[in-house]
Amino acid sequence: AFRILPKKRSIRRMAVVSADHGSEELNPSHISVSSSLEKCRPRPFVPSEIQTHNEKDSEHFLAVIDGFVCDCSDFVSNDKSHHPGGIRKLLSSNNARIGATGKDFGFSFTRGRNAHFPTTAKTFKEGVQSYLEGKGDCKSGSEKYLIPQKVQFETYGYVVIIGVLAKGGGKSNATQNESKKIGSLPNQ
Repeated sequence: AFRILPKKRSIRRMAVVSADHGSEELNPSHISVSSSLEKCRPRPFVPSEIQTHNEKDSEHFLAVIDGFVCDCSDFVSNDKSHHPGGIRKLLSSNNARIGATGKDFGFSFTRGRNAHFPTTAKTFKEGVQSYLEGKGDCKSGSEKYLIPQKVQFETYGYVVIIGVLAKGGGKSNATQNESKKIGSLPNQ
């Protein structure tokens, strides 16, 4: 008699991060913020909005890093800036196969096989801290969003934190209106 065995499920495992890469303590999820978020909040971006801004003719390249939406255009369009892993690696950062979670937009500086060196993770965490503390006034408009925060990575280039990955998939009217304005981000 033959028995039909259940199909083996392949379990996707993330590579172990070596000791010379950013540790969990450098992940921005561990930041505690004062009451500044009562006044303004991070601008939410839905995945389709990020993908729209990353189309061929777009002025901007947006990547989600540890849940924060970052304008990484400086690495893509500036001849003086460069991503140490190459432009192809940067442009694939929103892909599920690259991130730490196994899902689209799951890239992390401190988790998964593409974790970065501690100085990079620390610089980004400090940038997130400054962004969340909301130095200065909120961006104007009907919704009060935090002002974008430039994060400079040594001699490589910079990213600008402009918001967070939205929970859920729906697009609110406020989010639709704000997405039209991204082309007019202030020069950082």
